[in-house]
Amino acid sequence: MLSVNVRVRPCLSEGSRIMDLLNRLITGFFKLLLWPLAPLPPIWALAVVSVFAGALMVWIFGRVSRQEQIRGIKDRIRGNLFGVRLYQHEIGVVLRLQKQILGDTMRYMALSVAPMLVLLIPMSLIMVQLNLHFASRPLRPGEQAIVRISVADAALLSRPISLKADRSFIVETPPVRISSDKQAAWRIRAVRPGHHSLKVQIGDQEIEKALDIGNDWRAVSSLRTVSWLDSLLYPSEPRLDRRAGIRAVEVLYRPLPLQVLGWSVDWLVFFFIISVAASFALKGVFGVQF
Repeated sequence: MLSVNVRVRPCLSEGSRIMDLLNRLITGFFKLLLWPLAPLPPIWALAVVSVFAGALMVWIFGRVSRQEQIRGIKDRIRGNLFGVRLYQHEIGVVLRLQKQILGDTMRYMALSVAPMLVLLIPMSLIMVQLNLHFASRPLRPGEQAIVRISVADAALLSRPISLKADRSFIVETPPVRISSDKQAAWRIRAVRPGHHSLKVQIGDQEIEKALDIGNDWRAVSSLRTVSWLDSLLYPSEPRLDRRAGIRAVEVLYRPLPLQVLGWSVDWLVFFFIISVAASFALKGVFGVQF
């Protein structure tokens, strides 16, 4: 029997193995960073990470941008704006000053493009990891969930299909095959807290998928897939081997509840607001202009 799991990863391409290794290293690093915050409610942990991300943005922007030129351009814009107010009744002077303001604004934007592109790399990595930790929560003991697989060829669904249960969860239904969508699904019930794995078998192919059960918040991987793009968004598990014919295994977790003053908030919106506010609040501390 061919086992399509971590043991067959040498069958994957060199690029896939490198990507899996990078994903494991980055995910492990973020788990280590977030470990001291585990006792906190998730909204407070997310706030701490957001402030740290804002500080990191300011520091990186200050290192990769041309600060002297930005400072000079901003000073000229402020001076010309003052001139517009001072000579507002002299149309010729005002038009000349506005032309200079427009030119300086375009130069300022040009100086900001490259640093912003550089910032996209660390910020994308941070947001992927935050999605892993704050988008979903583990299943509660006794809670039900759907496990879903997608296949490359609907003919695979005609083969014997099973979801192997252990003492961590119970499989409550037989597989429901949806040939038109090339999918099959089961309903499970969580039993034992912890970080577990479930096994899906189609014919002689077997796929493992992480399953998290507990009352805490932690990194939760809802999807394991063959797609390199999805593996960037769900980095904690290695990609599947395409030759198995199974394109994805998914556990439909519930969203992690995050509340601010009684209002439910999305983690991405909260992160964006707090990180941007922190970056503006800390730019003076780092002596950065933007």
